[in-house]
Amino acid sequence: MAAPVDLELKKVNESLERVGASLWKLRYCGHEYQAFTELQAKVIDTQQKVKLADIQIEQLNRTKKHAHLTDTEIMTLVDETNMYEGVGRMFILQSKEVIHNQLLEKQKIAEEKIKDLEQKKSYLERSVKEAEDNIREMLMARRAQ
Repeated sequence: MAAPVDLELKKVNESLERVGASLWKLRYCGHEYQAFTELQAKVIDTQQKVKLADIQIEQLNRTKKHAHLTDTEIMTLVDETNMYEGVGRMFILQSKEVIHNQLLEKQKIAEEKIKDLEQKKSYLERSVKEAEDNIREMLMARRAQ
């Protein structure tokens, strides 16, 4: 009966020693560890923002394409054709010209948003690269010590 208790105490002591060693390392290089974790968190956060920007760009491209295809189909109709525009749960009777102008505006807005998101994405990618380079430098400096 004493053997399992002794074995359990030995395991607890070993884990405490490991924790103590880890705490000593943290105290010794605490500022380096903190900087490393901050950089690592920044990289992860920025990578998530890049993925989000990609998703938004894809969605805007689909919206733009849908508006373009709808516009090309509408342009084949006679100029005097009236159409229904869906607004929420109802439809409003509009002229072909009004619908055409709305679709062109929708395409223009989507293009502007895509351009802004691509600029934001390139900035974020540069930020990720810089942070990764800083992490590599820290690791190389740590190994050199």
